[in-house]
Amino acid sequence: MRLPHSLAWMLALIHLVSVSAFAQQTPPIPPKVVDVTVPPPVTVPGVTAPGDVPNRPLTADEAARIALRHQYQVTEARAGFNAAQGRTQQQKSALGPSVNVSAGYIDVQTLSSPSGTGGGTSAAAGLSTTGFNGDVTLRQLIFDFNHTRDLVRQSQALERSAAQNLTNVQTNVVFQVKQAYYSYAQSIALEAVDEDDLKNRNSQRDLARARLNSGLGLPSDVVAAETAVDEAITTLNQARANVTLARITLALDMGIDPRTPIVIGTTGEPALGTDNVDALVNTGLKQRPDVLQAIENLRAAQYAVSAARTTNAPSFSGNVQYGTHGDVLPPGTNTVTVGVSVVWTPFDSGLTAGRVKEARANVDLAQAQLLGVQQGVVSDITQAYVNFRSAEQRVVSARGGVANATEQVRIAEGRFRSGLGQFQDILTAQAALVTARSEEETAIYAREQARAALSRAIGAPLP
Repeated sequence: MRLPHSLAWMLALIHLVSVSAFAQQTPPIPPKVVDVTVPPPVTVPGVTAPGDVPNRPLTADEAARIALRHQYQVTEARAGFNAAQGRTQQQKSALGPSVNVSAGYIDVQTLSSPSGTGGGTSAAAGLSTTGFNGDVTLRQLIFDFNHTRDLVRQSQALERSAAQNLTNVQTNVVFQVKQAYYSYAQSIALEAVDEDDLKNRNSQRDLARARLNSGLGLPSDVVAAETAVDEAITTLNQARANVTLARITLALDMGIDPRTPIVIGTTGEPALGTDNVDALVNTGLKQRPDVLQAIENLRAAQYAVSAARTTNAPSFSGNVQYGTHGDVLPPGTNTVTVGVSVVWTPFDSGLTAGRVKEARANVDLAQAQLLGVQQGVVSDITQAYVNFRSAEQRVVSARGGVANATEQVRIAEGRFRSGLGQFQDILTAQAALVTARSEEETAIYAREQARAALSRAIGAPLP
């Protein structure tokens, strides 16, 4: 027998109410999950910092100055400059006077001597001659067609080239340290992002558990929340390791023991003086140390040509000699000799011609190298400028992404609390927030690295 339609609906409603009441009386089945604790960070035993490393947060410029004192590459370049100064001093000595002093004692024994008449041995055999002598000679180059002076000029140009090489090495060391400094700062910032993410994941797990305990949530939500917490712990642990590795890299670039504890501040690179690319290029071509080094190498090669042309030219020198000799000390016979000497090689079998040919080839090589360096500087500055401006735009975009992602998390959590959304929406929004914040921190320090690269490209003064 079929029941009336209204009665069937009433029975169905009674059944639904009874099932709902039974469900409310039945406690939720807790999921079987394992709580993972945050492991302690991996640490490296520290060593005592050098005396010139202050026990406070360092700025990027301070870290660079420490590197200029400790980095072995700077020491090598400085040694090369000192050696170049020594070579210049050697060349200059040929232009000044030289003084030679000699002294000695002589004992001559006459063993035999031809006789004056018809064979036999002269009565002079067996005689002995003894005596003391001393000489002081003053020599001064008078004129050699500027051969020696051109050699001095060549050496001076090479000395200036070595000085620019030292500056270039110092500039590269400063740039390398600043890149490592901002990488270290970025690692610290990303660690903070992951710490906040773990806090949020724990809060969201508590929310899922509360919904489950109230009978409105699902056990799968708690499992998903616990999984997200575990992943956040793993990410945070890796971020902490990255901080330690970045600190080791910074210490190594600073030229100190990599185990040295280093604390950095929150400073950034100074702003540029101009936004005009042409002005930046002109500045770089005027003050970049590698350009100045190439210019000095070209000058040295040109002086080498002049010196090679006078290889076989006559050389005039003046000499003054004071001498003394005698049988006893002090010797009683004194002499003074004044003279002018000339040294000339009118024919050298092509030696001079070969040296001139080689020197001219070196000039062509130096000119080509200078052109290559100048082109490289223009390229460096242009690319560094584009990278810097792009990094600035990236920061602005990343900050907008963080604001949007933060709002999305707030909305997802609110919808889940009110029963309108799913827990997976919270997990997805939280992951997007971590990505946005990481992108923001990466963009901020990439901007500082790009600004440091542009400063290096234009040859900014050392800190």
